[in-house]
Amino acid sequence: MENLVKIPKKQESIGEMLRFWRQLNRKSQMDLALDVDVSSKHLSFVETGKSKPSRHLVLKIAQSLKLPLRHRNAFLLAAGYAPEFNEEPFDGPKMEIVRDALRRMLKMHEPYPAFVVNTGYKILMTNSGYDQMVAFFAGENALTKYDNAIRILFSEDGLRPYVKDWPAIEQFLLARLWEEVVSTQNSALVALYQEIKRLATSKSPVHFEMDSNLPVMSLVLEKKAEKASFFTTITTLGTPLDLTTQELRIELLFPSDDATKRMFPLDDRTIR
Repeated sequence: MENLVKIPKKQESIGEMLRFWRQLNRKSQMDLALDVDVSSKHLSFVETGKSKPSRHLVLKIAQSLKLPLRHRNAFLLAAGYAPEFNEEPFDGPKMEIVRDALRRMLKMHEPYPAFVVNTGYKILMTNSGYDQMVAFFAGENALTKYDNAIRILFSEDGLRPYVKDWPAIEQFLLARLWEEVVSTQNSALVALYQEIKRLATSKSPVHFEMDSNLPVMSLVLEKKAEKASFFTTITTLGTPLDLTTQELRIELLFPSDDATKRMFPLDDRTIR
């Protein structure tokens, strides 16, 4: 599986990058050429370095291959052009409108847990439901120690000891993380995957099968007599024109049963 991941080298050529992403998307030169309205011969010349693509063609190729905005910029740089998309700091003034929208979404999801992460699963924002859930199961120290949603799940002093059916959940999360590594080719995510894989309690190949009466996978947390069962929805922001904005993700945890709903009463937002 390692050949599915390629963190670009410095000064990697546009041809090398094009070939890798085309093959990753399982597209032939002919199919891609038809998509971007050029001859397969011209596309072949771009891959071999015999021809320099125009800026317009680079962007058309990147769009056809559904590249993340970060890699579209990398394509342009490799071809000798300026980047197309900006990367604003999440806490910068231009992102205030986005942060405000995220705060509203998190607040509207109260009293249930919700949080915002970036591509590397760094936790950027949380609501009180998330803070209360983590504090109840893992302790308040976990809130300050862990600023990464994956690390807090996989750590012994995080949520891992309280996750029911951990081996199955672990394999599911590793498989999902690997899929994201392959699809994004993000260096921070590659490093996180390698780190988390070392923490995995099961060293068997990534594989996941779980029988369930629910149409979604549940995350069940247990501590003594208390049990909370959730399923997760993941939301992204539409039509992003900025790297930071495209890489934001809002995770909302919904109760899977009435018992969990009662643990998060609307009039008293604390876990009993």
